[in-house]
Amino acid sequence: MSEASLVFPKKNFYAEGSQITPDSNVSMLDRGVDPKPMLLELCKPNCHYWKHKLERCESKLAQVIKINPTKSCLYPMRDYVTCIEACVQPKIHNNLVGTERKYTYYD
Repeated sequence: MSEASLVFPKKNFYAEGSQITPDSNVSMLDRGVDPKPMLLELCKPNCHYWKHKLERCESKLAQVIKINPTKSCLYPMRDYVTCIEACVQPKIHNNLVGTERKYTYYD
């Protein structure tokens, strides 16, 4: 994929289909099975912009680290992980028991 085709998505932050929750997610929660590993694999393709940014950083880092070993790709990695987690967490949280109630909190 060329760098010209990697532009920050302005209209929709995630790729098409990021709002789709697999039907097995709810049944996995009902059975007490953690659906997060399955959802992580489902959401990774939606964060292709951040993945390619991380890969570019890692390829450049291979050359820079010989000169300055303190350099890292921490921020691109954080952005990639944050994108994946932002896709996964609502799919899990919104299917937990009790989240459908609208509680009013008073100070």
